Parts: sequence; structure tokens; C-alpha cells
Amino acid sequence: MSAEAGSQGPPPQQVLMNLLLGVPVVQVIGLAAQLGIPALLKAGAQSAAELAEACGTLEDPTYRVLRALGTLGVLNELADRRFSLTPVGECLVPDRPGSFDALAKLYAAPWSHLGFSELLHSLRTGQSSFSRHYGESMFSWLDKHPAEQELFGRAMSTFSGIELGLVLGAHDFSRYRQIVDVGGGHGVLLSAILRATPEASGTLFDLPQVVEYARSSISQAGLQERCRCLSGDFFELVPAGGDLYLLKHILHDWDDVRATRILGNLASAMSPGARLLIIEQGITPPGVPGPGKLLDVVMLALLEGGRERSAEELCKLCEGAGLHFEGEISTPGPITLFSAVRE
Repeated sequence: MSAEAGSQGPPPQQVLMNLLLGVPVVQVIGLAAQLGIPALLKAGAQSAAELAEACGTLEDPTYRVLRALGTLGVLNELADRRFSLTPVGECLVPDRPGSFDALAKLYAAPWSHLGFSELLHSLRTGQSSFSRHYGESMFSWLDKHPAEQELFGRAMSTFSGIELGLVLGAHDFSRYRQIVDVGGGHGVLLSAILRATPEASGTLFDLPQVVEYARSSISQAGLQERCRCLSGDFFELVPAGGDLYLLKHILHDWDDVRATRILGNLASAMSPGARLLIIEQGITPPGVPGPGKLLDVVMLALLEGGRERSAEELCKLCEGAGLHFEGEISTPGPITLFSAVRE
């Protein structure tokens, strides 16, 4: 084969086959997290028999799943049916900073992937696949299923852990003294910013059931004296007094009308000169691949009106809410910061 032919990559049939194997790949990785295999292997290699006994499963099918995890690069397949963690597998060990444990369990959970089963309905009606399948919105459904809601919250915190370095490296937070994280979840991002800016204080604002987890997280970080946790509904009002407001992966959950309402409440709470940072995937220009274009379809399937937006679309929303859109701040990773100020 010539160098030119070899540089063309795998044949299109193989590329498509790899893409179509996405569902079993997610299920195998999620199953490993559910069974606790990464935690069992964190001290060193074990055999399929040892892992099956610890997991309460049969040895042969367990071996077959472990072997598949080896093919995916999650495990090292050793001699004598023994396995150890790869650096990728290390990312699934729970109770470690940035662990993907909760995210893997979320993506593999039946309730989660079944939410995509009516995607054609979304294309024909504009309604979410999730609500078509379950008869109500995802957030409403989660409110009635506390265990699933807790898993969802932990999985969203995984994204925060991945993005911390990107956000901190893209903007100078030392200029602010009061930072308000609206819809701040468990406080992962706000805690990181406060650790990097010891002169600043923070306010985390979210729904009551979320704030309970946030208080514990912030206390564990030793920031309870510098960060207060307030509960409420950002469709009604947000806390005043901040010179920096954060909206991370919030606006993409909502249609333009509700997103503008959130931004309007922020504008009402902000003093002249206060800044808003909108942290989203964003949409790359036409013809330029970007993860936001795939995540946008996730929003289409799971949420009524949810969508990823380009800088131009966010500018229009901000200006409509009375905020001056300053522009976007790129990062080396898959997220973008969009800045707006209250004039």
C-alpha cells in the first residue's frame, strides 16, 4: 500500500461500524462503573474469576465484558485472564477528583438512553424525545425520582471538573470580589474560583434540593465562611450584589423565551459595570466540526426547547435582556466563555 493510500485512514465502512457500536460501548463502560470494577482494580491487577466473585456475576460472561473493555482501552488485558486499569480506566475510579464514574452510570442508565428513543418525533414536531417517551419533561421526571436526580447532579459535576482548568485559564477572576453562580449545582466551579481568588466571596444559587448537596460540597472544600448557598428559582429572581455572575450550561437547557427571562432577571439584579460569563459549548461556524453540534442534538432529544447557541444567537438574547454582549473567549477545550456587562 502506498503512503498516500495509508494516509487516508480507515475505510468508510469501518468508520461507520465504529460509530454504530456507540450504544454497546456506552453500556459496557457503564456496566463496569455500576459493578465497581475500576474501584476493585485500583490496587492492582485481578483475574476475571476474582472480579466475577466480587461482583456477584458469572466468570465467563464477566471475562467477555472485561476483554471488550480491554479493546476499548479502559483495561489492560494481561496473561491468564487477568486485567488492570489503563490511564483511561483510572478516570472511572470513584471518589477521585474528576472521576467519570457518575457520568458513565448516567449515560448507561436505561431511563437516560430511552430518552433518545423517540428522536424522530423530535424532528417531526420539535418536541423532546424524552417527554414523548415518559409523558413529561426530563426535569419534571427527575423531581419525582430522587436517586436518578442525585446521579444526574453528580454527573453534571463531572463536566465541571473537566472544565475547571479551561475556565480558570481563560479569564482573570482576581478582579472580582463577589461572585454569584446562578444554577451553580454542587458548587464545583465556584469552589475552584474561590480557591484561586482568596480575596473574593461567593454566592451559589440553585433549587432547594440541589443547594443541600452544594452546602456539603462547599463545606468539605473549607469555603463555608466565604460562600453562602441560597435557594430559589432563577425564573423569578436571582441574588443581587455580585460584580461577576456565572451561568454555566444553564441557557442551553431552555428555549429563547425562557433563556431571555433568565437573562432579564440577571440584568435586574446586576449593578452597572457588573459582568456575566455564560459558559457553554457554543456552536462552531458552518463546516467546522465541534462537540456543541452533537450536544445540540442531545438538547433536542432530552429538553423542551433546549439548544446550543452560537455567539451571534447569544448576543441577540443578551441584548434583548438589556445586557451588552462583549464577545466570546475561546479555550483550548470544548467550551467557550461568552461575556456580557450591565451598562
